[in-house]
Amino acid sequence: MTAAPLLRSFLYVPGDRADRVAKALDAGADAILIDLEDSVALSAKEAARLVAVGCLRSRSGEGPAVWVRINAGEIGRADAATLATQSAHLGGMVLAKCDDLHWLDEIASMIHPSIPLSPLIESALGLRRLDALCAHPRVTQCHVGEIDLLAELGAQADAAPQLLGYAQAEILFASAAAGILPPIAGVYPAFGDLEGFAADSARLAHLGFAGRPAIHPTQVPVINAAFRPSADDLAAAATFVASYDAALARGQGAVTDERGTMVDEAVVRRARLLLAGQREGEGWTK
Repeated sequence: MTAAPLLRSFLYVPGDRADRVAKALDAGADAILIDLEDSVALSAKEAARLVAVGCLRSRSGEGPAVWVRINAGEIGRADAATLATQSAHLGGMVLAKCDDLHWLDEIASMIHPSIPLSPLIESALGLRRLDALCAHPRVTQCHVGEIDLLAELGAQADAAPQLLGYAQAEILFASAAAGILPPIAGVYPAFGDLEGFAADSARLAHLGFAGRPAIHPTQVPVINAAFRPSADDLAAAATFVASYDAALARGQGAVTDERGTMVDEAVVRRARLLLAGQREGEGWTK
């Protein structure tokens, strides 16, 4: 598997809306995510595939990456077969309702090995199989489908934070254990509530999520602000790492920072990851 770029903002766009796909390319997201699944009626699936192919063929290598979310089951096989002809232009693929390793193997066998695959974890079974899904050699990152997960559980609204907190922790731990990219968090359906969206995105960024999808272009700048480190953050991380490396060169395994806090390799690891994710052309590998 080749290195996978660290993308932070994805903009969902219905695959059967060619006009919206064209506009999404200019919304400022790291990637657009053409949806062939829930936002597309059964009767429009073939038309959506053709829109996705047309978008991919028009790409010049500049601008946002173009990812596609495919369906599960027989429709998903048809999605993958169509997209398999566009490997040179496809940024990656999200597999909806992915909780089956055999299904993941099947899709992987159809798609060029350079294309990142990302299971969408949106079921209890998917959570139970997280370790195996994350360890699959073609998986570079997980996406989280919180709305479908809560619907399957039949959870009441007041129980959602507790249940989602558990699911989010499980996905963060499984991703780290497998050595893949930090996961992409779930969508925020109330796209008119940008203040709440900003607070929720900041919380997820602090937890360790790499980014999240937008369902409306107005959400994209909020995601970018929450998940992209500032110039000050990067400068502080670079200084932190340089000071620690200098201490290592002097034979010190741990040092004390200006606040009197002990710093060792475990503490400095986050700063190294932050810098690695910002280096041009550098991605993550298993």
